[in-house]
Amino acid sequence: MKAKLLIVLTISFMITNLTLGQSLMRTMVDKDFSPDKVYYKQTGGKMPLSEFRRITQGRVYFEREINEEGHVTRYFYDPNNQQDKTVSPLPGNAVLPNIKLTTIDKKQIELKNLIGKLVIIRFEKEADSFRFKKEEIAALDKKINALSNKNDVEAIIIFECGEDEVRKAFDLENSNFNLVAEGRNFNIKYHIRNYPSTLLIDQNGKLIENSLNSDDIILEDYLKK
Repeated sequence: MKAKLLIVLTISFMITNLTLGQSLMRTMVDKDFSPDKVYYKQTGGKMPLSEFRRITQGRVYFEREINEEGHVTRYFYDPNNQQDKTVSPLPGNAVLPNIKLTTIDKKQIELKNLIGKLVIIRFEKEADSFRFKKEEIAALDKKINALSNKNDVEAIIIFECGEDEVRKAFDLENSNFNLVAEGRNFNIKYHIRNYPSTLLIDQNGKLIENSLNSDDIILEDYLKK
């Protein structure tokens, strides 16, 4: 199941002659972006480079198609839909699309393999600002540690920033949370609009709630269900 939404790519570029064609220099940070990945929304056909160069003379909006690993597989262009739309948060009881995460310690986590567990996924932007909110994670750690069946809970934090910043800023010892860096596309895939956001996912992989206040999460209530 692939999540799609409209975002703006503000692109500035210069073309230089290379053996294999053109070189694209961009102002925005998107490791997955390439003109070869741009397609027409209506037809599904690939956009020629000449057309891509024409439409990116100004501001342009593309729709992302993001896979389970958090990589953009295609960008769709719709000339009739060039407005920056805000996507609504996923509704309660929604079955979340599968994602495959790699933590900063190289642990592999796949959401569909966590069926049977209560899953907490916290979304953060910069880890540098995390120090002002880490008491919330410490409080959730305390709640998890107080459970007699704590192994039935999987806790994850997805940061948008890089691994070095996460390692430097996250100094909570013996935390239950697995840390994922450079997770911007996972945030987009799950329609995260506010930071921090804490998702609670039930044992069937369905979204219980999208909470901005981790104090409202009472783990015992959900584990009894």
